[in-house]
Amino acid sequence: MRRTNSYFSVPRDEQRVTTAVYFDLDGTLCTYAVPFADLFEATVSPYGESSDAAYETYVDRLLEALERCEADPYREAFGAVATATELDATPETLAREYRQRELEATTAPAAATQTVERVGKTCPTGILTNGNGRQQRAKVERHGFDESIDEIVVSSDVGAWKPDRRIFDAAIERLPADEYVFVGDDYEADIVGARDAGLRTVYVTGDDGPEGNEPAAAADAVVSNVEELLEPESLPAPVRKPFESSR
Repeated sequence: MRRTNSYFSVPRDEQRVTTAVYFDLDGTLCTYAVPFADLFEATVSPYGESSDAAYETYVDRLLEALERCEADPYREAFGAVATATELDATPETLAREYRQRELEATTAPAAATQTVERVGKTCPTGILTNGNGRQQRAKVERHGFDESIDEIVVSSDVGAWKPDRRIFDAAIERLPADEYVFVGDDYEADIVGARDAGLRTVYVTGDDGPEGNEPAAAADAVVSNVEELLEPESLPAPVRKPFESSR
């Protein structure tokens, strides 16, 4: 990650009011080209029989381990599968192969890269994400986001899972700024969590609109995808400035 933003080299008493921007990762900047169930089957099937029950066991244990910020949630999840299903591979092997498949399945649209690059030219910029630190950093590096950001804050490193306020407080502590904007796609975890921690918010709803017809009352701005942030004229004034071109 860089620390080249000119903001950091200006004496504090000479700095203008500045806004730091954090982006969520999964679902906001990155999506998956392959369903998780297919990734699981591709990982397990060479070593034994895959089943819906085994996948449900995996998902339940993985989510539990992630929310508890355990050190190796994938290994824990495959350990639970191995206990219930006869497989000719260790949980460590399965976890390693699954992580690689998941990483290779991630995609990031050009608009996501362009948006992060634009914001990073004028604002302290970071990624704030739930997940496993090693896996999330690998995604950030794979898609080149690390070249434009100053910080990455991951739930497993902080010991708090969004919407827990502690992860937002950690993000605020790591980037000096007067105001903060958070861009995310999960209404409860990202938008409500960030608002309650004092950040302004941009809710990325996806093409289908807000989750469950949610009115998005906690969001300062609502967009369908990050591409819309490249044309920020329609954004409300409190969140528009960081997304404007520096040219």
